[in-house]
Amino acid sequence: MPLNNLVFLILITILITGCQNITAFKDRVVDGRNTEYEIRMDRSDINSLERSLAANIYPMDTRLSRILRSLSVRDSYPPVEWSQRIMTEFPWLNGITVMDKDGQILSMYPETGIKQLSYEPIFPQATSLGQGRVMLAIEHSPLGSEILLVSSVYEDFNLTGMIVVNFDPRTFISHSTDPDEIILISDQEVVWTGKYQDVTPYLEEIDWDQMVSRRVSGKVKLGPDSFFWFARAVGEDWLIYLTQDR
Repeated sequence: MPLNNLVFLILITILITGCQNITAFKDRVVDGRNTEYEIRMDRSDINSLERSLAANIYPMDTRLSRILRSLSVRDSYPPVEWSQRIMTEFPWLNGITVMDKDGQILSMYPETGIKQLSYEPIFPQATSLGQGRVMLAIEHSPLGSEILLVSSVYEDFNLTGMIVVNFDPRTFISHSTDPDEIILISDQEVVWTGKYQDVTPYLEEIDWDQMVSRRVSGKVKLGPDSFFWFARAVGEDWLIYLTQDR
């Protein structure tokens, strides 16, 4: 099907007032913050920013939205069949770990991971994770940074454990049409710069926690260039995308 005949559903956390040109939106809110936007590519007035969001961000962000939903509805210890299905459905994942509330590992799939992880960055926040909520953390390893998505396991209204899904941001970003055109920030850390390595010093000067406390999208000047940014909520945490505003 030709691109201009497609209707893309872009799952991004931007305010309507933050990007007036994204039109024909569906007022659907997930977890209180994630709004689903629809961009019609057959419009004659489609601009370059909308086209970039639809063609470049949509494939990867849709996958992220799906795994977040799968985690948010899973509040009991999963059988190995569930882990197998999730790893098959989301091949960019590196592993799934189930642990008790004290961090004792109960199971891993696959049994041997690509990276040796300690899971220390998820504590102590994970021990107070609400039912149906998902949090995000970053762990560093000799093989590169790893993004950890954590959901809670409850029994009789008490938290008894966590499910941790982990992936390499480089693998995740590869599902974009043009990874070099995207900057990815997570947990106040620049995890992917694409071809914009020279703007890293400008990115590190920005207090992103303060930025997303005021709004969830906007434009920011990084050196001589302007970038459009928007943030996807992952529980109380954020994953922030930037793309050059041409």
